[in-house]
Amino acid sequence: MARRACIISIGNEVVHGFIVNTNSAWLARELAELGFDVAYHLAVSDREDDLAYRLKTALSEGLLVVTTGGIGPTVDDRTRQAASRALGLELKLDHDALARLHERYAAMGRKFPEGSERQCMRPEGAAFIPNAFGTASCFLLRQGEGGIAVLPGVPRELKGIWAEEMRAAIIEQFGIGQRYYSRELRVFGIPESDLDLRVKTLLESREAEGAILVDDAVMRLRWRLPAEDQAEADKVLQPILDAARAELGDLVFAEGDVELETSTVKLLAEKGLRVACAESCTGGMIAHLLTNVPGSSDVLVESAVTYSNAAKVKRLGVKQATLDAHGAVSEQTVLEMANGLLAQWPDQRPDIVVAVTGIAGPSGGSDDKPVGTVWLAAAMGGQAKAWHLRVPGDRQLVKWRIARTAINTLRLAALHGKLPETITHWVAPPT
Repeated sequence: MARRACIISIGNEVVHGFIVNTNSAWLARELAELGFDVAYHLAVSDREDDLAYRLKTALSEGLLVVTTGGIGPTVDDRTRQAASRALGLELKLDHDALARLHERYAAMGRKFPEGSERQCMRPEGAAFIPNAFGTASCFLLRQGEGGIAVLPGVPRELKGIWAEEMRAAIIEQFGIGQRYYSRELRVFGIPESDLDLRVKTLLESREAEGAILVDDAVMRLRWRLPAEDQAEADKVLQPILDAARAELGDLVFAEGDVELETSTVKLLAEKGLRVACAESCTGGMIAHLLTNVPGSSDVLVESAVTYSNAAKVKRLGVKQATLDAHGAVSEQTVLEMANGLLAQWPDQRPDIVVAVTGIAGPSGGSDDKPVGTVWLAAAMGGQAKAWHLRVPGDRQLVKWRIARTAINTLRLAALHGKLPETITHWVAPPT
C-alpha cells in the first residue's frame, strides 16, 4: 500500500493570491514517483500558531508533511519554529550549516547579515539538508509512519534541492513504495454533466480510481491505481479506456497530455490536408493555437483576421448588402467569409476553411444577438455549412472557446473526410 503525504505551502503571499502556487502540483507528481499518495494540499499563512496546529494535525495522521516556504532570514519566516512545536522537539543550531553559510557569504564578498543564523536551525534529531541554491538550509525528520520535510518556497531552489538532496534523503528514510499509475483520455464537445452520465459506470470502477478533470472546454477522463509497473497497471486500465472510447466515439481526441490543437495538426498532416481561417471575433487566436504546434507550417495556409466590416468586404468579398441586411454576426455573413476566403485560392486552395464571427462582449449584444452569440462556418469539398453557437463566459473565455471549437471542427472534418453534423454542445437551439 502506498504511503501517504500532504503538501503545505506557507506564506501570506500564497494565501492571499499574490503568488501562484505551482510548487504543490510539482511536488505532488514527484511524491507519486516515490510511491506516496498525496492526501491533500494546504496553503497556510505565516502565523506560527496556525501553522504549528496544521503541521501537528498532519503528523498525527501519519503523513509525510512536505512544506515549502517560510524558512528564510526574516522575522515572518516561522516554519522552523512551527515545525519544532509540532514535533515537540527543541530547535538547535546546526553548526555545519552555519559554517557553510558563512563560507557562502564570504565567497560572494558580502558581510554576514545579522540574524541569518536562524536559517541554520533545525529540530533536534532532524537530518540537515544543504541548500546549494540559496541561503536557507532544509531538514528532514521521520516520525513513525510519517514525518516532515522542509523545503524553500522559491521554485528554483525547491526543485534544485529536491533533485540534489531531498529526494535521495526521503528514499533513504522511507524507501520507494508502490507507485500509482494513471492514463487519461481527452474529450471535447460535451458538457461535464453529460460526460459523467455516459461514463459513470467506468468512473465508479472498483479496480481503478476514476475522475473527470475540467480544463475549460476540454474534459480529461483519468483513471489511476497502484501497481508494480505500467504493464501491470495497463492490464486493468486498457479495458476501461477501450470501453470509454467505444462509448464516446470521436468526442475523444487524444490520450495523455495532448492538446486539442496538437492532435488536430497531427491528424491534418497525416491526411495531407491544408487549412485556412477567416477570423473576426477570435482576432487570430485560431491561428495562434495552431501555430503553437511544431509542424503547423505544413498544415496552415493562412488566417485572415477581418475584424471590421470593411475588412470582411475588402479581404473576403463579403457583400455590403449582406452586412446591411443581416449584420456581421449572421449565417449569411459567415458563409460568405468562408467561401470568400476559399475563392482567393484558385490554385493550391486549402482543403478546409473555417470562419468565425461573433459577439465576445462585454458590450455589443442585443436581445436578438446577446453576448456570446457566434456563427461558425466551414467549407470542404464543394460543401459549406454554418452553425449557430451560444458560448458562455467573459470576453477572453468566449474567444478561447470559439477558437477551440473551430479547431475541433477542423479535426472532425479531417477525421471523417466531410463536414461534421455536430461540433460542440454550444450549438444554439433552433428559433
